[in-house]
Amino acid sequence: MTDLTKPDRRQFVLASMTMAGGVLLSRQALASTSAAQSNGASQPAHPAQSADPISQQGASPRLTIHILDTWHGTPAAGLNVEFARIEHDVAVPLKKIVINQSGRADEPLLIDDTYRTGEYQVTLHVDDYFRMKNTSLPSPPFLTTVPIRFRISNAAERLHLPVQLGPWNYTYYRGS
Repeated sequence: MTDLTKPDRRQFVLASMTMAGGVLLSRQALASTSAAQSNGASQPAHPAQSADPISQQGASPRLTIHILDTWHGTPAAGLNVEFARIEHDVAVPLKKIVINQSGRADEPLLIDDTYRTGEYQVTLHVDDYFRMKNTSLPSPPFLTTVPIRFRISNAAERLHLPVQLGPWNYTYYRGS
């Protein structure tokens, strides 16, 4: 039996597992390329990405959010978020939410008739959140409120806004 309590042995086992997984994935990719070529297809393999949203199999278009606290390594439960529509460069409040235990809003921010094209903003109250979590912050804190502006350009597509934040940083991207 292998003793995985020794750091050198544990590192060797993990590296071996990683390499084996890479070999299996490479074999699978090679096999699918060979199969496509033997069927007369001369098209090269394409990366696993798409400019279009992922099909939601009948789910109505909606805007959802998921916020993770990277400082504590947990969902950002208890984070206060304001959601607004931007009209003529002015934020028109739509709702205030508190992020739940899974790091999400209890309901979509927009759905059905409320889901329309336009410019929107979520405002994250980062300083209040980390104060609530008793995080040791500088005074004054580096981040206070974080506004994230984005645009919905096609009301037929589902849009998801994943956010990761810490006391000194945040990142977000367009999900689907």
